[in-house]
Amino acid sequence: MNTASVLRRQFGLGLSTLLLVCGLVGCGGTKSGPVDQPMRVALEDFGQFLKNLPTDNLKPPKDIATFMPLEPMAPVAAEYLVSGELVYFWGADLVQGGDRIIAHQKTMDADGCWVLRESGKVEKLAADTFAQAPKAK
Repeated sequence: MNTASVLRRQFGLGLSTLLLVCGLVGCGGTKSGPVDQPMRVALEDFGQFLKNLPTDNLKPPKDIATFMPLEPMAPVAAEYLVSGELVYFWGADLVQGGDRIIAHQKTMDADGCWVLRESGKVEKLAADTFAQAPKAK
């Protein structure tokens, strides 16, 4: 692995840790509580993981077995993927301008669930919006 690739991974790990800490602490300006913020951070981490794959000539994982060797590249998301709390449509990738959901929170809270879209956008969708939203296959 070349030096630039190692530096990108270290930067990604540092950024993921910072996002997790910020997500847990919060800024006090949102209505979301501390319970669902880690899922938002996990989806952001997973989106960054998918974004970095082409840099290392890697493709999105097709199942949990192909994800596990790559787990250090998405340390926050990995915990949720392995536990099943984060649902990923295996093999789905980021697509510029894409709108389909490629990963989402498994449980639907009263105010919805967090999703990762093909565009890389992480957002919370209400249950009815989630049900109608296009999803990767």
